[in-house]
Amino acid sequence: MRKSLIRIFLIAICAVLVSPLFSSCAEEELDGCGLTVVVKDAKNTSKKYSNATVNISKESGSVKRSGKTGDNGEAYFFFDNEAILDIFVTHVSDDEMPVTRTGKSTVRLKDGEVVTKEVLIQL
Repeated sequence: MRKSLIRIFLIAICAVLVSPLFSSCAEEELDGCGLTVVVKDAKNTSKKYSNATVNISKESGSVKRSGKTGDNGEAYFFFDNEAILDIFVTHVSDDEMPVTRTGKSTVRLKDGEVVTKEVLIQL
């Protein structure tokens, strides 16, 4: 009887010590909706554009965000709720004769997820 109690006690201690290791492996849940916009060239999709202006909105909605892409051609946004939004991108080259490229797309945000959306821009 005494050996059984000691075994149960040792198993319980091991379970308590080991269980945090498994729970720390799980990904943290995102409280809201994340969006990554990747701006690429329509003719050469391996080319990404830095310093492009990204505007996110819905015609009749109050949700509006804007930002610029970084050196990697990506812009990051966060929203509290799920939504279907329009993405408008403009890039003006810094050449002697500036060239403006534009593109648009639509994205559906999902609660607890980071959605990545590629937007292709062209002349």
